[in-house]
Amino acid sequence: MRHDLTGFEEVVLPAIKLPWPSTLHPDVQGMHASMVDWSEQHALLRNDDERDRYAGYRFAWLAGRCFPRADRAFAQWAADFMQWFFLFDDVTADRVESAEQATVMVRRLTAMLDVLDLDELGEQPVHGEAAWLDLCRRLRALAPAAENYQRWATAMRLWLLSLSTQVFDQLSTHRVSPRSYASYRRYSAGLKPPIALADVANAGPITPAEFHAPEARRLELYAVHVIAWSNDVLSAPVEVHEPSTRSLVTVIKDAEPGCSWQEAVDLAVDQTHAEIAKFAELAEEVRRTASPQLSGWIDGCQDWMTGTVNWSLLDSARYGHTTAAPLSTGGTPKAP
Repeated sequence: MRHDLTGFEEVVLPAIKLPWPSTLHPDVQGMHASMVDWSEQHALLRNDDERDRYAGYRFAWLAGRCFPRADRAFAQWAADFMQWFFLFDDVTADRVESAEQATVMVRRLTAMLDVLDLDELGEQPVHGEAAWLDLCRRLRALAPAAENYQRWATAMRLWLLSLSTQVFDQLSTHRVSPRSYASYRRYSAGLKPPIALADVANAGPITPAEFHAPEARRLELYAVHVIAWSNDVLSAPVEVHEPSTRSLVTVIKDAEPGCSWQEAVDLAVDQTHAEIAKFAELAEEVRRTASPQLSGWIDGCQDWMTGTVNWSLLDSARYGHTTAAPLSTGGTPKAP
């Protein structure tokens, strides 16, 4: 699905306005060094080109911004997980353009599902499988209770399975409606697993009743939308050139053929700001009666929203643009 990119080079990315400050884990440099060692031990990066490219992505800074108050062992696990997660997504699901590539993807997806379900490697492990087993076992040991690990594991299963929907869409669908895109993007963005751990990384585990309460599920929904859609905007200068990559920007452009690329980007930012406003309003209401642990989980959701935007703009070379509008913080955006 190649797009006519006429006028895209003139697009200016508007600032994504978030009302919460972004902080950074104090030992991010140590996390990075340990992540590099761990990656080498598991042969995760396969050649010098991958090592150079992924070094520039600075995943320890992503973990450090999204889990700034986590203890050192959990923060290190998060940095290693970020490295594995992005590499697996890049190698497995991005730019799948043929049935042969989809077949390879299915083998990789099922291998990772088996690690989650069976806690063992397959007879012929695929690339990244041993590192994945290590991550699962380490988190199981770090989680304060089995419930916390299982929330994350269930969310990971949903992410892995959602990638097949994404690839089917890439291979078989010329256009998708904004509503359908939002539905599978909630899962294929891979944000539910780390948000399920936001309490563990802050004030401690929330109860099952708190985790499954309608208000918490809505807060997670808003946070996932904010992170996924802001990523779609900030990655647009790179990913709009990839014919098999769909984003909120391209979905809006397809749905409104008469709008310009700038208008599509602006609409995507407006939708993101609307979700930020919904989150901020509901979070303020929930905090009035929330336990310290639930307030800590809300803090963690806010860390993820501000952290991912700051990482994209300030820390990482992943999206290749250094002239994006700066992150704006300090005032709650108003819903349109």
